[in-house]
Parts: sequence; structure tokens; C-alpha cells
Amino acid sequence: MYEADGKSKGTFCRRMDDIRKTQESFARKAQTQPEHRFGDLYHLICSADWIRFALEKVLSNPGSRTAGIDKISRRDLKEEEQKAVFIRALRAELKAGTYRPQPVKRRWIPKANGKQRPLGIPTVKDRVVQMTLKMLLEPIWESDFLGCSNGFRPGRRTMDSISLCRSRITTQNKYLWVVEGDIKGCFDHVQHEILLRLVKQRVQDKRVITLIETMLKVGIMENGLFLHTEEGTPQGGILSPLLANIYLHQFDLWWWEKYGKLTLYEKAKRRRAGIGNCILTRYADDFILLCNGSKNRSRKDKRGSQTDIVG
Repeated sequence: MYEADGKSKGTFCRRMDDIRKTQESFARKAQTQPEHRFGDLYHLICSADWIRFALEKVLSNPGSRTAGIDKISRRDLKEEEQKAVFIRALRAELKAGTYRPQPVKRRWIPKANGKQRPLGIPTVKDRVVQMTLKMLLEPIWESDFLGCSNGFRPGRRTMDSISLCRSRITTQNKYLWVVEGDIKGCFDHVQHEILLRLVKQRVQDKRVITLIETMLKVGIMENGLFLHTEEGTPQGGILSPLLANIYLHQFDLWWWEKYGKLTLYEKAKRRRAGIGNCILTRYADDFILLCNGSKNRSRKDKRGSQTDIVG
């Protein structure tokens, strides 16, 4: 990172501490003011310190060895001077409002079942900008996300969902009926207008919204052909998992309003009436609903949830 001398390393660490303090202040404000919309954020994306930290995080990922359509990869940014030139140029573009993301290069990767899955490869520059946006937005939205969501979140993993199931699917807790599902084509069919409207609930800075919108519509380059992206989140994008969670947070809120916020008394009353209760755990677009009512009631809740969500 900074190998020249200890003083440079110390300066970098202090600047990173400043970034973390800013993120912590965003998180505190978001927690204490659920209706607050954050403004004047774009200047942080243009900050040399934020861009440098984002660049180092991108270059530390093995994926940075693969170049996007501009053919620039980690090997082109080995030296400090190369990084400094990159940061100055990107910062100038962002400040002037001339930055434009480039189409995502698509490759197809074989799957174990013989099929293929698409892999998106953004340019290093676009990955860095997405990382700054992630650094900016994640502390805010982490204050809003519910505990049932475990996918692509800091400090969470698949075992959190598994542990919940193991603790509830017992003869004592009686969550013995399981509704398993996934949202078909979720990431490919995210509606941009809806997603941007959700982001605006927390972000007032129009320049940040415009930047996200531009990235959503950046398009795909495959075999020399350009494909428009009228829906979905950018494949392989660093920001995409966070945007998907913002979108799917509405699904979590549906469950919370219907089941999650019930008091112990209300849950016990439902059990006495033979209705039962429901626990949700979600990892990205895969989810499980645990039900402790009857089998018929669980089937009814499943049908009802499908109607409510579609409606």
C-alpha cells in the first residue's frame, strides 16, 4: 500500500480512521432518524482518500487480475505513481461530472450441472467508483435492514440462516413446516425505477442518484456486441449485492408487518387459535419461512404470501 516509509503508512491509517468515523456517523444518524434523507454526499465520492481506499480494496480482490473492456487490470496499477495518476484522473472526472461508466464485459462460466452462468467484469475504474458508493451507502442501509437478511452483509454469512433453522425446527419450538423458495431471475429483473425510488428514501443528493442510475443502465458487452440493460443490477458489480438487498428489503418488511413485529402475547394468542406464527430467514434471493401452525395453515399462509407480494 505505502511501502516507502512508516510516515506514509501512518498518514494512510489516520485517513482511513477518518473514513470509518464518517461511516459510523452515518450509521448513528440513520439509526436515530429513520426518516432522514442524506444530502451533500457526492463530495465524499470525489475525495482522494475515499478513492484511494476504494482502489486498494478493489486491487486486493483476486478479481482485479481480470481486465474489463478497457483492458486495464491490477498489473497496470502496481506502482504508487501509477495509482496516484489513476486517482487524480478519476477524481478530476468525478468532480467535473464527466465520469461515465463503461459497459460490463460478459463471460460465461461452466456450472457443475453442465449449464453456464454469466459473469460480469466491470472495468477497474468502475469497480472503484462502485466501491466508494458502497462505502457511502452501506452504513446507512445497514441501519435499516432487518435481522432476517443474511446475504452479502458485513459480519453475516449462510451459517446465520442455518443456525436459525436448527434452533427453531425442534419438537420444543415446533416450527416443523418449512416453506422454501427463491425469487426467480431476481438480479436480472430488478426494476430500475422502483430501486431508485427506494434509494431516494434515504439519499437526497441528486448527483449520487444520477451516478447510480448511470451504472444501472451501463449495458453489457458480449462478443463485440452491446446489449442495453433496461432492468437488473450490473453483473459482477461491487455495488450490486447492496442494491439487491435494498430492493429485497421490501420483502423483509412485508414479513415484518405480518409476522415479525408480533409481541409474545400476540404470538401465543395466535397459537391458541391454531393459526401459528412464521419466521423468515433470507440469503439474497433465497429464503425460508418456518411455520409452527398446522400443515394446512402453512399452505394457506404460503398462498397468501404469494398473493400479497405479487399484489
